[in-house]
Amino acid sequence: MHQTQGHPEPSAVELLAKYLRRPSILLPLLGLVTFVVYSGSLSFDFVWDDWPQIVNSPIIRTWSNLPRAFGNDLWYHVARQQVYYRPLFVAWSMLNYTLFGLRPWGWHLGAVLLHVGAVASVFWLARRLGLEYWTAALTATIFALHPVHIEPVTWVSAGSDTMVTMFAALAFAAFLNGRDREHTPDLKKRAAWWIASVLLLACALLTKEMAVMFSALIGIYAWLHRSKAKASSARKFMAAGMEAAPYAVVTLAYALLRRHALLSVTGQFNPGHGMMDVARTLPLVMSIYLRQLLVPVGITGLYYTPYVTTAILSQVVTPAVVLGAALIGLWYWNRCTRTSIVAFAGSWLLVGLVPALYLRNFDNGDFVRDRYMYLPSIGFAMLAAMGLRRLPSIKGWSSQLVQGCAVLVLCSGYLCASITQQVYWASDLMVLLRGQSLYPGNPSTMAGLAKEYSKGGVHGRAIELAESVVRDHPEYGYGPLTLAEVYIHAGRFQEGRVWLDRVNPDYAKSEVGMAGVAGLYGQMGDYERALALCSEILQKEPNLYSALYNCGNIHLLDGQYRQAEQLLSRAVQLVPEQAAPKHFLGRALLQDGRSAEAQPYLLQAVAMDPKVWDYHYWLAESLEESGNISAARTEYRQALQLNPDGKEAKMRLTALEAK
Repeated sequence: MHQTQGHPEPSAVELLAKYLRRPSILLPLLGLVTFVVYSGSLSFDFVWDDWPQIVNSPIIRTWSNLPRAFGNDLWYHVARQQVYYRPLFVAWSMLNYTLFGLRPWGWHLGAVLLHVGAVASVFWLARRLGLEYWTAALTATIFALHPVHIEPVTWVSAGSDTMVTMFAALAFAAFLNGRDREHTPDLKKRAAWWIASVLLLACALLTKEMAVMFSALIGIYAWLHRSKAKASSARKFMAAGMEAAPYAVVTLAYALLRRHALLSVTGQFNPGHGMMDVARTLPLVMSIYLRQLLVPVGITGLYYTPYVTTAILSQVVTPAVVLGAALIGLWYWNRCTRTSIVAFAGSWLLVGLVPALYLRNFDNGDFVRDRYMYLPSIGFAMLAAMGLRRLPSIKGWSSQLVQGCAVLVLCSGYLCASITQQVYWASDLMVLLRGQSLYPGNPSTMAGLAKEYSKGGVHGRAIELAESVVRDHPEYGYGPLTLAEVYIHAGRFQEGRVWLDRVNPDYAKSEVGMAGVAGLYGQMGDYERALALCSEILQKEPNLYSALYNCGNIHLLDGQYRQAEQLLSRAVQLVPEQAAPKHFLGRALLQDGRSAEAQPYLLQAVAMDPKVWDYHYWLAESLEESGNISAARTEYRQALQLNPDGKEAKMRLTALEAK
């Protein structure tokens, strides 16, 4: 070691540690590493709920719709009986649409940046909870790199989980600032922090329902950090309740607002399984979450954990014993440390997961989702960081060296697992194939794959999968509908009709179900039956956008242009931000011989979404009919550039160029 004026020159490690000791350097560096790990997701497509929530959502197209987001559910344009009340997620979607339109890379960029923001929030929360600097830094690192977060970071629609976690972490850190007289002696500043924590909780609640447990976490923290240790249990409970009360009031106000905005306040129950099945299944579900935290391999968006209906050793007793052992271990650890931080971190992990443990809110087998672990995993990250920092020296290795090697091994494993497993979120087909490889008995996955194959024209494989769903999972309500759909797409209408008649009656009577079934009858050319269903939907919900749009198109296919015009005009009035209803309204007018009236709508559709070849083709037809041959040629060429196989466009362009 070199000497300079009697003082040893610091080593590279010491110099690095000195710089990383500054949050202004540590957090940007950690954010950069996190961004690089997930940068591959910028090439991913929209998947799953991204289509109705983003691509086909009319509400996000203009900021003037922001008030509507606070008075409707996320899928109001699809059906009335929905339960997703997330106005701030809609606002985030509006921002993304303003910046990126419907370019997937921009939305994925936003999702990754949300994760980076959540990582910084976790670091601040860990510091305010009393963790020393390097333990807090390790907590944030574990949270940043853990593979269980792949789903909410790479799937745009799961950005609500990232947002609610960031808001909740910031709200709790602000609460701690307002509570700590030593850290914040000024009364006005403490009041400002307390107000900030309440407002941040409101933001969390308006992002996703997981934040409803926040006031319980406040109460638990207040109980564990009571100011008068010798007070009676009743007094301690009262004091904790008083601290949690303002946050409970905010949560209650949110619940009332949500109830006012939504027609339904809960999800669909599974009537075939009672609370006994729920009790038998809960240990298995919780043990799977614990396994994914401890050994994050086999990550997928399609876990399959059906109800446990008998007391099977491997599915009930063993998971219960494992969970019991984990709780005892945490209790013993907390007792040995003589602090409450272990107890609170464990409470955050368990209490944060509670909203996802009401199994009757989900379809059978659809109980485990990695995104539900995003918020609770803050507790796990703190526990893991504290555990690593307690590793002792081993055979001549100092404790610092042992801890450093353990951290290096853990983070390297997380990096590899995150990079290799996130690729399965690149497209709908990749998600489904991954789920099928890990859980081949999942009927939802098989049905999804059948539809994907059907879209791609692989009808034989699609029918084979759909038939296996119906045969092996007669309890799966969407099986007959899937089989009917793939038969119809394959042109086997007779078999399609048979399975349409067997569609689950409850689904067939819903708005979404009737619209879907009507569309399938329309594809078969059975317009009478399709339009009868349309009439029934519109009698129940005369202003439901999806019904107006779908039924208008069925009238258009049937050649009933005036009826199509009436419905599509109302669809355009409801959602003027969407290109598709304007396009089909223009087609209805054009085919009704009203080219001059059609042209403005067709022009607007092309201007709003210029990448759809069909829009250019029909605009070209209207221009040709009105005598604007030069402009018609341009639009036909544009249509062929987007779809070189367009036979009609080729024929019409050839005819025009021959003139």
